[in-house]
Amino acid sequence: MRIIASIFFLTILLFNWFGYRVVMDYVQQKADTHFEQKLDNKEYDAAALIEVRAPVNLPYQTDWKEFERVSGEITINGMHYKYVERKLEGGEMIYKCIPDEGKARLVNARENFFKLVNDLQTQQKQKSGKQPAPSYKTFSFDYCEQLSHWSLDVLDKLRQPFNHTFSATTLSAFILKAEQPPEVTA
Repeated sequence: MRIIASIFFLTILLFNWFGYRVVMDYVQQKADTHFEQKLDNKEYDAAALIEVRAPVNLPYQTDWKEFERVSGEITINGMHYKYVERKLEGGEMIYKCIPDEGKARLVNARENFFKLVNDLQTQQKQKSGKQPAPSYKTFSFDYCEQLSHWSLDVLDKLRQPFNHTFSATTLSAFILKAEQPPEVTA
């Protein structure tokens, strides 16, 4: 019974660490593909499109006659937009974008769930004037003992040479002398 309970609690712990991210990424991917399919089938309100212009500096560029379908997204001031169409005209790339409210809701839900699971408190103004307790502990040096006793006796022992005996034969073994090379007999 204890093994089953420990496996159950370990599963809950792992889900809190990683599982909700996997689930939220899966749900967001499904929502993105569904939204892209709606855009491909032109099931959107053309009045909801916004236009974003970006300058393009290319030599010998030609203007396009009509818009072409493009995939992608952009975030402006925290709002997510999906690219619908683009067109190159007059040295500017014109993007027509549509707001993606579904993605905004999913991102907001992910952030709220993360705050709830990790017990993070938001900084809101309360009527009583009390600030919420911080979600971290501050480190204090009140109980840390500082040791300032230095000893350099070990360095004095290292300075003393340990071997004074050198002989001329030992040194001559490493000194190379210029000599005539041996003769080769054939």
